[in-house]
Amino acid sequence: MTQKRGPLVRETGASGRRQEWGTIVENPLRIDPAAAEAIIEALSVDHAGSFNLFYLLRKHYWTAAGAEHEAVADFLEEAYKRVREINDDLAIRIVQLGGIPPNTPPTIQERADVHLEAENLYDIRASLDGDLEGYATLIVSLRDHIALAERRGDPGTAELLRDHLEALEADAHVIEQLLEADTLVRAEVLADR
Repeated sequence: MTQKRGPLVRETGASGRRQEWGTIVENPLRIDPAAAEAIIEALSVDHAGSFNLFYLLRKHYWTAAGAEHEAVADFLEEAYKRVREINDDLAIRIVQLGGIPPNTPPTIQERADVHLEAENLYDIRASLDGDLEGYATLIVSLRDHIALAERRGDPGTAELLRDHLEALEADAHVIEQLLEADTLVRAEVLADR
């Protein structure tokens, strides 16, 4: 496959710019600027991690193969849609707090604790193992950032993260159950979702 050459990010110039990357402006939520900055930094890690988890899940949805691939693919499709919603909600909250979410491949990868896998195709068990690791990383991060938001006087962000934490934990539990089965998938695991 040929490699693309050229700039990864197109610079549009400053004429229409509303806010410069890396800056934080006054927020309509009336969160203290120093607190908003700390929360934005934390949410940027979660946003970047959820972006990468979305890509992992979607790749595994596209490439699911094996005897149980349809049931697994159906679950992965729903899971990546949930993670994409989480990703969007985190980006919106960052903007509400006066920041700009990571939005280019370099800024996302600089902040993501959830790592992408190589471009190769892997069997479904290896893929789900990697997905579970991504979920675990993101779950720990959200838990830490719930506490941070509460300490910094932002109960709205804490509540948003708590809501999404429940969905992530539920999906991680399904993956754990899938990996426990000798045949990889038990119909009752996916039927309950």
